[in-house]
Amino acid sequence: MDFGIEIRDCKPQKIAAIRAKTTINKVTPKVAQLLRETAERLESVGVRPAGPGVGVYYEVGAFLVDLEVGYPVEADVEGDGRVAMNDIPGGKCAVARYRGPHEEIAQAHRAVHSWMHANDVQASGQPAREVYLTGVPGDGEACEAESVWPIIHETRAERRRQQRGKA
Repeated sequence: MDFGIEIRDCKPQKIAAIRAKTTINKVTPKVAQLLRETAERLESVGVRPAGPGVGVYYEVGAFLVDLEVGYPVEADVEGDGRVAMNDIPGGKCAVARYRGPHEEIAQAHRAVHSWMHANDVQASGQPAREVYLTGVPGDGEACEAESVWPIIHETRAERRRQQRGKA
């Protein structure tokens, strides 16, 4: 599958989101649950999302996943013990477009990771994330999303200048 990986300048975003841990086999239902909960909280305080839902993946292990799921907002939303505010930093990102069941989006993440390795592009250290372009992903339903990996991107000319400065 061709994911059309590109480098983009991503803007910083404020998000209202819920952070949780789940098992690797329950990521899709957890993402859907957290998007619905966050949307309900935003609606209850009269705030409209400023863009599509987002999932931030802090740690993905063989069994457990630590993630934060919610929506970008333009104004701070008072927390309710579950939904809290967070900032997603901006910067250069490698982005792959994905279409298919959310349960298989790991293909897009692996494609970005492989592309970065093949093109000598370094991860910035910020967590990878997903942007849910078609709303709440559901079990087995096709979705459209982006796999977004913050990177340190330098052109070849910039790298050559740095190498000359070290010599």
